[in-house]
Amino acid sequence: MKNETKKKLQSLELGDLVIAIEEQENNIIYVDKTFDERMELLTDNLIEIRYNKLVKKLTTNACLKYDNASIESVDCELRGIDKNIIINLSNMRFIESATNLVITGPTGSGKTYLACALGVEACKHTYRTYYIRMQNLVKRIDELSSNQKQLKIWLKRLANYSLLIIDEWLTNKPTDRDVKFLYELFDLRSEVNSTIFISQFDKSTWHDRLGGGVHADSIMDRISHNAYKIPSATNNIRKHIDNEKLNKFIEEIEAK
Repeated sequence: MKNETKKKLQSLELGDLVIAIEEQENNIIYVDKTFDERMELLTDNLIEIRYNKLVKKLTTNACLKYDNASIESVDCELRGIDKNIIINLSNMRFIESATNLVITGPTGSGKTYLACALGVEACKHTYRTYYIRMQNLVKRIDELSSNQKQLKIWLKRLANYSLLIIDEWLTNKPTDRDVKFLYELFDLRSEVNSTIFISQFDKSTWHDRLGGGVHADSIMDRISHNAYKIPSATNNIRKHIDNEKLNKFIEEIEAK
């Protein structure tokens, strides 16, 4: 294809099509293909290019703590989790049904990594995903508290994510102002979008940590009636991984 034609395609915002065409031009396997066959392959390639770009954008915008986490690398045996449960969750049916997930367990048990692995998978399924630590969520509420318009815009933004992952959920007890914001947030998300809660505290303690009042009742009603608790490991996964890295390092040093 002439460079002039490629420039025209790029001016029409069809740069991805140019990339797909150039791939065919540089690969000898396309020489003997018919026009229809090349068009079919060109279309498939274009779809793949745009899908990969979308997934990359969604993953970047998700701000995941572990953006390279993967379902395949989750050691279900070490975590004491049924592998079939994780495989079923990776199909993203829980997002389709607006089901919340609760991941609780001690420090180092791999809660955040597992949630991020599900977050990466959600991006692959082209669901808008967002990860935030509870401390940062509360900090943002404080920063916007003097500007109600901006606070409502941010509230709506959080409410509209297909999957919202809140890490360190209720590590610190929220203030009355924060609880009211959380009530509004989960009122908007309830039965519409899914939330993953990552916490060191068992769900039975959340009501008290939310202040135990009317808003706590409402929040628990909205996040608990359609929530699935993922069994969490009691092992310190982080310590196990660090020990493996240390042992490997020692082996390499001693082998020299």
